[in-house]
Amino acid sequence: MKSSIERIPVQGIIAAAGSRTSALTEIGAHGPECVAEIFLAELVSRMSLLDEPEDPAVVQWDLGFADNRIGFVLETGTGTVRAGWAAEPDVVVRQDLPEALQAVFGPAGPHQATREMFVEVPGGRPGLDPGDPLVVRHASAVRAAKLVRDVLSGPRLDLAEIAIRAGADKWGTHWYTDLYERYFGSFRDHPVSVLEIGCDGGESLRMWAHYFSRGVIHRLDTQPGHGGGAPRARIVEGDQGDAASLRTLAERFGPFDIVIDDGTHVSEHVITSFTTLYPHLNPGGLYVIEDIGSSYWPSWGGSSVDLNRPDTSLGFVKTLVDGLNHQQLVRDDPYEPTLTDRTVSGVCLHHNIAFIEKGVNTERGAPAWVSAAGPLAASQAPRRRGGASTC
Repeated sequence: MKSSIERIPVQGIIAAAGSRTSALTEIGAHGPECVAEIFLAELVSRMSLLDEPEDPAVVQWDLGFADNRIGFVLETGTGTVRAGWAAEPDVVVRQDLPEALQAVFGPAGPHQATREMFVEVPGGRPGLDPGDPLVVRHASAVRAAKLVRDVLSGPRLDLAEIAIRAGADKWGTHWYTDLYERYFGSFRDHPVSVLEIGCDGGESLRMWAHYFSRGVIHRLDTQPGHGGGAPRARIVEGDQGDAASLRTLAERFGPFDIVIDDGTHVSEHVITSFTTLYPHLNPGGLYVIEDIGSSYWPSWGGSSVDLNRPDTSLGFVKTLVDGLNHQQLVRDDPYEPTLTDRTVSGVCLHHNIAFIEKGVNTERGAPAWVSAAGPLAASQAPRRRGGASTC
């Protein structure tokens, strides 16, 4: 039998967490026990990134919905969760279920209106040995209570720290996290859909699931796997060089707000992925190509001699820049703009990484008399601001 995490679309719960009224409706539709299971799976996923307690503690969750109390027992350290009530919990947390959902899936901000938290283990008498079982158990309970508090209402980590904790290579091996913060910051608090193409052990998936706390994260990988426990994250088996399989994935899980290509870095695969997935990127979205420097390596399908070959990753991106400015090109014959001509609204290149913005690129080109005239005559034309850009 499938778990609640597999059966219930988490996107609906994320969207509903924006308001108490919507949360009540969503809980009523799926049942409070099922929704509580999803809430606790998300909580455990976030706890595992923040800390790995040496001594597990038993946390009793007492969640309220309407006139009912719903009990779940969570063991820190192992991350196990079971329905029911513990005989002697170390920590007890009471909160209304709708507000608990808002705390983990809602927009950023404090959500503590009805929460109560008790450390049930007494601290022990003065003078007890630090190794006394009661003292050890109390210390574990305090750490567990702090961990719960940090997940539900603690300060947010920046992407570099999340990457370090998750073991992702976006910081250290590469230095992408500052750039990602710059381009992804406006997406962070929204219920975005993210697709990453990659082949690591799931560290990047874990990082993105924590950073986009309201996002649904998909990772395309050649090996099957799971999302590390987060109900919002999943690994989809597939090949980025296979256009048919990419179309199937996009039709099933798209459209996407962000696509990140951290896959094989082979030029042919990079271009196949972009041309297949870009039509499934939402307007206002971003398509990112990592490690684009492989475009210069012959063994990866690139070239360090012919830098403008359109069948290399960077050569292809350069064609997008030309398309971005297609209105300015002087042509003898009529030209029908392509999808990327019309919708690539920005191409921003940094060392080893490219960000491609999807929007509207319909700014009209200069009048024919300007493009045909010399630079002195053209300089008299009025200047315009705005429109699409290259960075």
